[in-house]
Amino acid sequence: MVATFQDTVGYCFRSTLETMGTSVRDVVYDHLRRKGIPESEIPIQFDDVVRVLNESFGGSARVIIYKTLVELYQQYSMRIDFTYQESLRDHMSLLRERVVVDHIIPKRARIEDSRLEGRLSLV
Repeated sequence: MVATFQDTVGYCFRSTLETMGTSVRDVVYDHLRRKGIPESEIPIQFDDVVRVLNESFGGSARVIIYKTLVELYQQYSMRIDFTYQESLRDHMSLLRERVVVDHIIPKRARIEDSRLEGRLSLV
């Protein structure tokens, strides 16, 4: 469940950056790489990503993190019960804990599984 959650964090972060345009996406990924966080490590080191973005981009980073968290909550069909001003780190931790404990599967994984159903043959 932890690996699925991390994959979903990566997916949501990518999706958020895509909505902001290629130039923003490229700047963020390049900056994270220069700070020692390659794209493949973003979900695993998400707390470090938040710290680096906040140090580098200030309040603008909060927009990226907030939108990523909103997308993450939507992937897990959870009600978004927090505001932009609240502690996003706390809400991320609460979501992670609930997903792992309750074995919640994200929407994207359910969609991918249903696409594979028709292709699997019984042995």
